[in-house]
This record gives sequence, structure tokens and C-alpha cells, in this order.
Amino acid sequence: MPRSRKPVAVLLNSMHTNGGGGLVYLQGVLPYLAADTRFVWHLLAPHSTFEKLDVPASVVRHVAPDLRFGVSHLWEQFVLPFKARGWGCTLVLSNANYGPLLAPRAGVILHTTPRAAAAWKGTFWAWYWRVLRVLTSACVARAPVYFSVANHIVADYASPRKAKRVLIAPPAFNSAAIATDATRDPNLVLAVGDFYPQKNYALLIKAFAKLREAHATARLAIIGRPVQTDVRDEVLTLAREHNVLEALTLIPGVPHAHLMKMMAQAAVYVSTSSAEAFNMPVLEAMASGTPVVVLDTPFQREVAGEDAAAGAIFVEPSSGDTAAALAIALLGVLANPPIAATMAKRGRARAALFGWEKTAATITGGLAKVLKVR
Repeated sequence: MPRSRKPVAVLLNSMHTNGGGGLVYLQGVLPYLAADTRFVWHLLAPHSTFEKLDVPASVVRHVAPDLRFGVSHLWEQFVLPFKARGWGCTLVLSNANYGPLLAPRAGVILHTTPRAAAAWKGTFWAWYWRVLRVLTSACVARAPVYFSVANHIVADYASPRKAKRVLIAPPAFNSAAIATDATRDPNLVLAVGDFYPQKNYALLIKAFAKLREAHATARLAIIGRPVQTDVRDEVLTLAREHNVLEALTLIPGVPHAHLMKMMAQAAVYVSTSSAEAFNMPVLEAMASGTPVVVLDTPFQREVAGEDAAAGAIFVEPSSGDTAAALAIALLGVLANPPIAATMAKRGRARAALFGWEKTAATITGGLAKVLKVR
């Protein structure tokens, strides 16, 4: 009888994963990764991240040191490779755009597009995005295997030859998190996303003001942390100028279960973002049966679909008056229950194509090929 092969130890480097989509991705995929007995998974993450995660018992935990931003990146590059070897890990997979370049084998999961940089201002941020692109490209160039949450961002970092080797491992949604007992609010328009420049919330406020002219009872809620307070303040100023402040609610981040309940309560979900890697709230809205209105961009199409059965209503971003076009699309959902019902059905069908088990299978399949594991 042949001897069973010893499982291969892999380090999942999540030392910079502490919130947002990266955390949702980690929580979603980790149980399925851990279920693959060909591997022993080691997880490196901050203590605060472990407090938010439900980590499978088979996963070996390593708490990342609590260091300042710059120091933590130096520790990752020059100390972590030796730590990984000491833990017996054959490969380091970073749940981020870049990881330790000195690791014997280092892969990444691309989560960020540098096209977001176009909306950011200032010398510091110009350098930030430039360094992000350089480090990511360096990691991709030497990675034996790498993954991306979406196909459209691969060309941002990889040469055409290297781009052919990428494996697309998109996020999914947790079906158990879908709120089935929520009552729809026929007037609630919902947007989700922390306050960053690329979220284009100024356009959303202008569109909402036009919507209120035709649908006076409409209300807008934006769920997101005020990471950049100047972006939040601009939203409040515009809402005041357009006389819609009383119909606007800003919710500075909520537990994911609460977010999903609000998603199921909304009459329509809207995204005006100009740059995303994978717009996870759009997927969660479709899964919740909430009609979705988005700008017509490649990254939105990759989530919501390309064909006539796509799970969203797309608005051309270069139209003469994009705000007016968005308002018309939103009104079309709010004022027409048959349209809303059709979009809810299409959205659920589209969302069903995604699954964390599929995501994990892509990752473990890619690792198995590189590490010659059967």
C-alpha cells in the first residue's frame, strides 16, 4: 500500500488584512482552503483580524507584530521570509498585491487596481500608487503562481506573457448571510463603500438630487467609514447645496450582518465608483435580490455580467449628463415594480455563478500544480 504524502505547509500572509473587502475575502475562502487536506495552512494576521475571523481549527495561527506602517512593510520584506522557513512553509501566499520578495516561493492575490490613483490628489498619494505598482509588478514577475480577484486588473501589473499565467479567483458571497426576513423599503437607495475619492460620491449626490425632483420620498443611505474625511465633508456640502441633506444618512461602518440586512431592505443599490478591483457589494446586492444600478465600466461588467441577462442596469459614464442618466435609471426601478422584480431575478441568477468553494479550488489547484502536489 503506497504511503500517503505529507501535507505541504503554506503560509497565507494577511498581515495587512484588517478590514474591508480583504477581510471578507479571507473569511469567505479560508474554510474551503483549510478543507483541502493536501495542505497545512498557516495564517499570519494582526491580533485585531483574528478577533474578527472564524478560523478553522486546522489552521496554524501566527500573530503579526504590531508595528508602524513603514516598519511593518520592512518586517514583511526582510524578516517574514526567515519566519516562514522556520515555520516549515514551502510557499508564502499574500492576500494582497505584494508580499515578501525574498521568500523562496511567493505568490499574491491581486486586490487593488492602480487606476484608482486618477482620483487621488497630492504628492504623497502619487508616490504611494507608484510604489504600489512597482512592488506589485515585481512580485508578479517572480511569482511561481499568482491570482487576481478580477481579470481586468491583470494587465495593470503583468506583461502579456506573464498575464497568461494568472488564475482568476474572484470573491463570492456567504449565502447564510443573506437576510431573508428583511422588509423592502420602497424609497431606500443604498450605496456601500468607504469614503475614498474613486467612489465618486459627488456624482451620486447630484444624481440623487435629480431623483428627488421626480420621486420626493426617495432617501439615500451610504454605508462606509470616513477614511478620508475631506471626501465625506464634500458629500455633506453637496447634499446641503442640493437641498437633500435631510434625506441623506451616512452610516460609518457596520457589522457585516447589519450591512447585509440593509442590503436586503433597500429598494435599489447604486454604485458610482470609477475604479474597483472587484466590486463585492454589487455581488452581495444581487445575491440579496436588490436591483442594482452601476456605471457601465469593465470592472462593473465583470461582476454584474456582459450579456442581456446581466444582473444590473448600466449607465454610460461619458453621457452628456451622467447624473441625470443615473437618476432616470434609479427612478425606473423605484417607480416600476415589474422592472425591479426582473432585475432582482437576474441579479440572483448572476450571483449564483460565484462561490467560495470555486474560489478556493482555483487557489489550491494553482498551488498544487506549482508544488507538484496531488
